[in-house]
Amino acid sequence: MLDSSYWEMGPRDGQERTAYFVLDALLRSRIDCGFESNQRQYDEEVNIYLVHLLSRLVLGHSLLAGPDRDIDVFHAVKDSGDPRHKCAVYRATADQLLLSTSLFTDTPYVARDGRREFDGTARERIGRGKAYYHYAASYLERLPAVSPAFAHVLAHLSRDFERYVDVLFHMRGEYFHLYERLRDDVLGALPPAGEDVPGPEPGSVADLRDQFLDAYWAWHQNPEESNRRRLDEAVQRLQRADPDFGFDLPS
Repeated sequence: MLDSSYWEMGPRDGQERTAYFVLDALLRSRIDCGFESNQRQYDEEVNIYLVHLLSRLVLGHSLLAGPDRDIDVFHAVKDSGDPRHKCAVYRATADQLLLSTSLFTDTPYVARDGRREFDGTARERIGRGKAYYHYAASYLERLPAVSPAFAHVLAHLSRDFERYVDVLFHMRGEYFHLYERLRDDVLGALPPAGEDVPGPEPGSVADLRDQFLDAYWAWHQNPEESNRRRLDEAVQRLQRADPDFGFDLPS
């Protein structure tokens, strides 16, 4: 049973005690959401990654901020040949999308036909988050000095992004009301939901990246042959415009 004193965790409680509480709440939330650890495959490293991410928030540490818009992500990496830098940008952006979709919003869900599903903004952020974690994992695999376990963590987050949104949203309300306590400090630094921003120039690399993100999300939601072809075509167009873009089509 969780000690109720943990509900008011903060910077003065210490890293070890905070990490214990966050891990306990995370594991309980995964069980509550029907997404228990190691059900399909070993994923304890993902728990460790999320505990580190969430503990930094609870302790008041700043997180590495990723660019808000896809075009900003493109500009942040386009002139770099360093896979470590590209991985850091993509991972920070994906982390930001995960937190903004699950923790720093009133709710990512809408009710439709008597059931709960993600609203349009959440679906868009989930699709982007999946793609950026995938990018980060791909670039991380090119770094020989880095443990492959880290790339596997990011790949897990890419594949099950929406499940972790469910878990973190449940965790924030049931165990430590993170949204109410942190939104004044952190929410202002995250991109507003539904913000109307200008899109990239049609046919540009940034536009082709947007097309890829849309195709990737559509294929993930419904892996039928037509969506597979759409994803394949989007990858080919983007690779012609940006030869450094790497993506292995799912089998």
